[in-house]
Amino acid sequence: MHDRSLEVRVWVAALSFQSELYVRLNRALMGECGLTLAKYDFLAQIYGLDDGLTLGELTRKLKVTGGNVTGLGKRLVADGLVTREASPTDRRSFIARITQKGSEAFEAARAYHDSLVDDWLGESVPEGSLETTLASLEMLRTALGRKGKANGK
Repeated sequence: MHDRSLEVRVWVAALSFQSELYVRLNRALMGECGLTLAKYDFLAQIYGLDDGLTLGELTRKLKVTGGNVTGLGKRLVADGLVTREASPTDRRSFIARITQKGSEAFEAARAYHDSLVDDWLGESVPEGSLETTLASLEMLRTALGRKGKANGK
Protein backbone atom coordinates (compact mmCIF):
# COMPACT_ATOMS: atom_id res chain seq x y z
CA MET A 1 0.00 0.00 0.00
CA HIS A 2 1.27 3.46 -0.87
CA ASP A 3 0.91 6.46 1.40
CA ARG A 4 1.27 8.97 -1.45
CA SER A 5 -1.05 9.67 -4.36
CA LEU A 6 -0.47 8.14 -7.78
CA GLU A 7 0.25 11.63 -9.14
CA VAL A 8 3.03 12.20 -6.61
CA ARG A 9 4.49 8.73 -7.26
CA VAL A 10 4.55 9.50 -11.01
CA TRP A 11 6.38 12.76 -10.26
CA VAL A 12 8.93 11.03 -8.01
CA ALA A 13 9.47 8.28 -10.60
CA ALA A 14 10.03 10.87 -13.34
CA LEU A 15 12.52 12.74 -11.14
CA SER A 16 14.36 9.53 -10.26
CA PHE A 17 14.60 8.51 -13.91
CA GLN A 18 15.79 11.96 -15.00
CA SER A 19 18.36 12.10 -12.21
CA GLU A 20 19.84 8.69 -12.99
CA LEU A 21 19.94 9.36 -16.73
CA TYR A 22 21.51 12.80 -16.15
CA VAL A 23 24.29 11.39 -13.96
CA ARG A 24 25.07 8.59 -16.43
CA LEU A 25 25.04 10.90 -19.47
CA ASN A 26 27.13 13.53 -17.71
CA ARG A 27 29.78 10.97 -16.74
CA ALA A 28 29.84 9.41 -20.22
CA LEU A 29 29.96 12.71 -22.14
CA MET A 30 32.69 14.06 -19.89
CA GLY A 31 34.77 10.92 -20.30
CA GLU A 32 34.32 10.52 -24.06
CA CYS A 33 33.85 14.09 -25.32
CA GLY A 34 35.22 16.33 -22.56
CA LEU A 35 31.86 18.08 -22.22
CA THR A 36 29.64 18.17 -19.18
CA LEU A 37 25.94 17.77 -19.85
CA ALA A 38 25.51 21.44 -18.86
CA LYS A 39 27.97 22.51 -21.58
CA TYR A 40 26.29 20.14 -24.03
CA ASP A 41 22.87 21.67 -23.26
CA PHE A 42 24.24 25.20 -23.69
CA LEU A 43 25.74 24.30 -27.07
CA ALA A 44 22.52 22.55 -28.11
CA GLN A 45 20.59 25.79 -27.65
CA ILE A 46 22.85 27.86 -29.91
CA TYR A 47 23.85 25.18 -32.41
CA GLY A 48 22.87 26.21 -35.93
CA LEU A 49 21.82 29.74 -34.92
CA ASP A 50 23.90 32.22 -36.89
CA ASP A 51 22.66 35.08 -34.70
CA GLY A 52 23.23 33.16 -31.48
CA LEU A 53 21.20 33.89 -28.36
CA THR A 54 21.47 36.43 -25.61
CA LEU A 55 22.50 35.12 -22.22
CA GLY A 56 19.01 36.08 -21.00
CA GLU A 57 17.40 33.92 -23.68
CA LEU A 58 19.72 31.07 -22.74
CA THR A 59 18.76 31.47 -19.08
CA ARG A 60 15.08 31.04 -19.98
CA LYS A 61 15.67 28.12 -22.35
CA LEU A 62 17.98 26.25 -19.98
CA LYS A 63 15.78 27.05 -16.96
CA VAL A 64 18.74 27.97 -14.77
CA THR A 65 19.91 31.18 -13.13
CA GLY A 66 21.65 33.94 -15.04
CA GLY A 67 24.75 33.39 -12.93
CA ASN A 68 24.91 29.75 -14.03
CA VAL A 69 24.63 30.74 -17.70
CA THR A 70 27.25 33.48 -17.33
CA GLY A 71 29.74 31.13 -15.68
CA LEU A 72 29.07 28.35 -18.15
CA GLY A 73 29.41 30.78 -21.04
CA LYS A 74 32.78 31.99 -19.75
CA ARG A 75 34.04 28.40 -19.53
CA LEU A 76 32.84 27.65 -23.06
CA VAL A 77 34.56 30.82 -24.34
CA ALA A 78 37.77 29.72 -22.62
CA ASP A 79 37.40 26.31 -24.30
CA GLY A 80 37.08 28.03 -27.70
CA LEU A 81 33.59 26.56 -28.24
CA VAL A 82 31.60 29.81 -27.98
CA THR A 83 32.09 33.50 -28.58
CA ARG A 84 30.48 36.09 -26.33
CA GLU A 85 29.91 39.56 -27.71
CA ALA A 86 28.10 42.65 -26.49
CA SER A 87 24.67 43.07 -28.05
CA PRO A 88 24.60 45.89 -30.60
CA THR A 89 21.14 46.93 -29.34
CA ASP A 90 21.61 46.55 -25.57
CA ARG A 91 25.02 47.25 -24.04
CA ARG A 92 24.05 45.33 -20.88
CA SER A 93 23.34 42.16 -22.83
CA PHE A 94 25.71 39.60 -24.35
CA ILE A 95 25.16 37.28 -27.30
CA ALA A 96 26.61 33.76 -27.32
CA ARG A 97 27.46 32.19 -30.68
CA ILE A 98 28.87 28.75 -31.31
CA THR A 99 32.28 28.55 -33.02
CA GLN A 100 33.28 26.04 -35.69
CA LYS A 101 35.16 24.12 -33.00
CA GLY A 102 32.03 24.25 -30.83
CA SER A 103 29.84 22.95 -33.65
CA GLU A 104 32.20 20.06 -34.28
CA ALA A 105 32.39 19.23 -30.57
CA PHE A 106 28.61 19.41 -30.23
CA GLU A 107 27.99 17.21 -33.29
CA ALA A 108 30.32 14.53 -31.95
CA ALA A 109 28.81 14.75 -28.47
CA ARG A 110 25.26 14.62 -29.85
CA ALA A 111 26.01 11.47 -31.84
CA TYR A 112 27.53 9.85 -28.73
CA HIS A 113 24.68 11.11 -26.48
CA ASP A 114 22.02 9.75 -28.82
CA SER A 115 23.74 6.39 -29.24
CA LEU A 116 23.96 5.99 -25.46
CA VAL A 117 20.30 6.80 -24.89
CA ASP A 118 19.29 4.50 -27.75
CA ASP A 119 21.43 1.72 -26.29
CA TRP A 120 20.32 2.17 -22.69
CA LEU A 121 16.61 2.39 -23.44
CA GLY A 122 16.21 0.71 -26.82
CA GLU A 123 17.60 -2.68 -25.90
CA SER A 124 15.65 -3.12 -22.68
CA VAL A 125 12.34 -1.34 -23.34
CA PRO A 126 10.04 -2.36 -26.21
CA GLU A 127 9.41 0.36 -28.78
CA GLY A 128 5.67 0.30 -28.08
CA SER A 129 6.33 1.01 -24.41
CA LEU A 130 8.61 3.93 -25.32
CA GLU A 131 5.91 5.37 -27.60
CA THR A 132 3.30 5.01 -24.84
CA THR A 133 5.64 6.63 -22.31
CA LEU A 134 6.33 9.53 -24.67
CA ALA A 135 2.62 10.08 -25.28
CA SER A 136 1.94 9.94 -21.54
CA LEU A 137 4.68 12.45 -20.74
CA GLU A 138 3.42 14.82 -23.44
CA MET A 139 -0.12 14.49 -22.06
CA LEU A 140 1.11 15.23 -18.52
CA ARG A 141 3.07 18.29 -19.71
CA THR A 142 0.02 19.59 -21.60
CA ALA A 143 -2.25 19.01 -18.61
CA LEU A 144 0.19 20.78 -16.31
CA GLY A 145 0.37 23.72 -18.70
CA ARG A 146 -3.42 24.01 -18.83
CA LYS A 147 -3.71 23.73 -15.05
CA GLY A 148 -1.03 26.39 -14.53
CA LYS A 149 -2.78 28.80 -16.90
CA ALA A 150 -6.14 28.18 -15.24
CA ASN A 151 -4.66 28.95 -11.83
CA GLY A 152 -2.72 31.95 -13.13
CA LYS A 153 0.63 30.30 -12.39
